[in-house]
Amino acid sequence: MIKVYQYCSAWSLPDTSPFVTKLVNYLVMTGLEYELIPQDLARLREDAPHGKLPYIVDDDGTKVADSSAIILYLKDKYGDPLDQDLSAEQKALALAWSRLLEEHLFWSGVMQIRWREDRGWETYLPVLAGGDVTPESRAPLDQFREGIKAQVEGQGMGRRSDEEVHELAKVDLQAISDYLGQKPYFLGDEPHAIDASVYAILMHILYVPFECEAKEFGLSKKNLVDYCTRMHDRYGI
Repeated sequence: MIKVYQYCSAWSLPDTSPFVTKLVNYLVMTGLEYELIPQDLARLREDAPHGKLPYIVDDDGTKVADSSAIILYLKDKYGDPLDQDLSAEQKALALAWSRLLEEHLFWSGVMQIRWREDRGWETYLPVLAGGDVTPESRAPLDQFREGIKAQVEGQGMGRRSDEEVHELAKVDLQAISDYLGQKPYFLGDEPHAIDASVYAILMHILYVPFECEAKEFGLSKKNLVDYCTRMHDRYGI
């Protein structure tokens, strides 16, 4: 069985991380058996190849990190039931969309509210603390937050105003809604691997207890809500 190392589950989602959630989505969609294992965060840098989650340990002991690299590994080892019908052009299109989702909307629609804005941070704190927040548990988390905010600043999104970031997230969500249109799934009538990523990011914006413009905007798009409902009904995630 594939061991998937995660942060922690929350909000009825597989994990607090969209990337762990994306991997779980893919595993469920392909029917591969897996086990979620909470990572000892004190050993994260020693255990995780890139110091981040997810990473997997396969039956033969092979360790692979990064959700996209893991999916490529799984396709190569176990077959590609989701994407085997795609043309080269469609695969290129899926790659381009994954870049928008994971390298832009992730920062503007997820990291912004959870880490940069105080209102979101106060909502996120109890999850990270594992319960009630005490002065003792809060201090190291506040310090950790400063490191994450520095990463957001280094990426570039953190150098914009809150208002500008929210607008960027809304532009991305509009593009996703426009492209999805009335299709059942992102590339057509049947789900593909890109749906694991689309659904994960939408889950982490629309169905988490953070109130922000991106969430309100996304929920106003009926086709995005219907898409998430369709994925949930089909896969139970």
